[in-house]
Amino acid sequence: MREKELSNLTDSPERRFTLPKSHILRGRRNFEGLFSSSSILKSPNLNLRYATYPNADKKILVGFIAPKKIGKAVQRIRTKRLLREAYRLNQHIITELPTIAEIGLHYAFVAKRSDLTFEMVQNEVISLLEQLRERLLSKNSPS
Repeated sequence: MREKELSNLTDSPERRFTLPKSHILRGRRNFEGLFSSSSILKSPNLNLRYATYPNADKKILVGFIAPKKIGKAVQRIRTKRLLREAYRLNQHIITELPTIAEIGLHYAFVAKRSDLTFEMVQNEVISLLEQLRERLLSKNSPS
């Protein structure tokens, strides 16, 4: 079996852009909890639903959702792959946030359309992650 190659976007060989299964939001209860008590950030093609938990072991869990209304299974799977890859490359924007703010964070990217390009998805993922970071840091900063 071939060894995984480093992404050509990495700054150094030590920095790997991985998204372990342990960081993926899974299970009906987790998604129900997210949708029942979440806030939302919107962009033209994506929504970001998030919920914070006080010191929930400082864990980040992320989900990727492509609802049935955006197309058939092939289109939904492709859309979720684009979302995962864009997040994987840009997760550094938010990964240290739980230790800084001492919170647990669950969030999910929800696609609104299936005819997206990688550039569109990546730009919106970066924008939404930066908005989320600013919102959470401003909420937890002493004023």
